[in-house]
Amino acid sequence: MSVPPIVDAHLDLAENATLFGHDLRLGLAAARAERPQATVSLPGLRRGGIAVVFATVTPGFLVADVGTDFEPRAALYETPQEAEARALAQVSLYEEWAAAGLVRLIRSLADLDHHLELWQADRTPGLVLLMESADPIVEVADLDDWWQRGVRLIGLTYGDTRYGAGVGSGSEVVRRGGLTSAGVALLERMGEYGIAWDISHLAEDGVWQGLELGVGRVCASHANARQLTPSDRHLSDEVIRALAARDGVVGLVLYNKFLDPRWRHDRSIAVTLADQARRHAQHLAEVGGWRYVGIGSDLDGGFGRDQTPTEIDSVADLVRVGGVVPPEVRAAVLGGNWLRFLRTTLPRSS
Repeated sequence: MSVPPIVDAHLDLAENATLFGHDLRLGLAAARAERPQATVSLPGLRRGGIAVVFATVTPGFLVADVGTDFEPRAALYETPQEAEARALAQVSLYEEWAAAGLVRLIRSLADLDHHLELWQADRTPGLVLLMESADPIVEVADLDDWWQRGVRLIGLTYGDTRYGAGVGSGSEVVRRGGLTSAGVALLERMGEYGIAWDISHLAEDGVWQGLELGVGRVCASHANARQLTPSDRHLSDEVIRALAARDGVVGLVLYNKFLDPRWRHDRSIAVTLADQARRHAQHLAEVGGWRYVGIGSDLDGGFGRDQTPTEIDSVADLVRVGGVVPPEVRAAVLGGNWLRFLRTTLPRSS
């Protein structure tokens, strides 16, 4: 059976390289010689048939969130200018990879169509740039610069930013707080450019506030169902319905803690695609519809292979997600839904 193009809507590729020193150009065997829990590499994306990745651009970690003892210290920032510098370094790395033929950067619908045509033969992954936490945007007026560098999706927060209240990795006590005036202004400017809004990591008050502004294109690049994993990091049924009503896709996160809350306290619990991931996908579909379910694995988001479902040894195994959804929606969940989202979001030309 042929494998359809797979889309992973959330991987922290450049962050891992620039902030943590991981060489993602290495094959998995070489990477695991230094990092036994490694799951993501550029060769792995090619081998696994990952056609498109939403590749993040991040500021690193705010000192106020993680403390001064966080390692490596090079990943910390305190000022907007430091956040900007770290994010620009990540964009530059993506551009270097593209110049070396390791990836292709996708900035427009024309780029996407051309990439998918070439991908059928060479399996080179294509990257759409997603800014996770808007702290690198020093002023709202700077959005034009980020647009020119290729950023096509933005999430306003991880923890708190000057744009809104963030939930970080989440809490069972629902975080209150919404958008700041700067956050409202940024969303409005994003709408003018056609930059999609990623609601992942934003407190729900801010989500509703933004939705009421009428933002055109909205998604959750990596989030699960709050009904199954009680945490404000994940989506309530009401938010899932609101995203579906706006043709927004939700990317399923393949982190054991986000798939089964019991696992956090008892790691002897087996977390599998066949059980917990299936239930999250099914719930998202029951509430919003299969048309709005995709993958946002976050496989390199600070956890490793012993913290992922048993069927996932590396990013090359994402195709196995297709085995736990109905056959008639397999291609859509693996990538078709996200490709449809991009086709209605990206500009026609760069």
